[in-house]
Amino acid sequence: MSALTRLRGSGEATAYAVLALLGLAAAAGGLSYGVFVDHGRVGPGFLPVVAGGLTALLCGWIAVRSGVEPAGETDAAEPAEAPDADDDIDITGRSRRERVRNLWAVFALTFGAILLVQVVGFLVAFAGLVFVISTWIERQSLVRSALIAALTAALIYGVFGLFLRVPLPGGLLGLGTEG
Repeated sequence: MSALTRLRGSGEATAYAVLALLGLAAAAGGLSYGVFVDHGRVGPGFLPVVAGGLTALLCGWIAVRSGVEPAGETDAAEPAEAPDADDDIDITGRSRRERVRNLWAVFALTFGAILLVQVVGFLVAFAGLVFVISTWIERQSLVRSALIAALTAALIYGVFGLFLRVPLPGGLLGLGTEG
């Protein structure tokens, strides 16, 4: 039995349908706050509408697709798996155990980056987070990781700091857009 078949049997379509409904609820709630305010500026409801709408769209699509069995695939044609087949290797060569460990590492790194925001500022903490995840978790080269981190920080600064004029905390270094 493949991982896809196991997910279908465990209520995957239902879970994604519930997430799609939550996305719709977030989008509807965001509309009451106003998507845009005076002079065409982004309002407080913009992010809930966009994020909720995308969540509803993507999760709804996955819910529909997860209930559809691909042509030619049946449960009878599935080879039997060993009882300890939970260490499936993905396309990047990582076992299930490595993927779970990486997920917890990203959570811990994100928490550390949040704590660093007050010291080094959001942009530096976020760029550091991207750099560490890129080198340590994704095993990219140092040069490529530095380039990815710098481009990501520049994009965040451009979109949120300059375009949307969202104050980004500068921390003790003062490298943000607040104030």
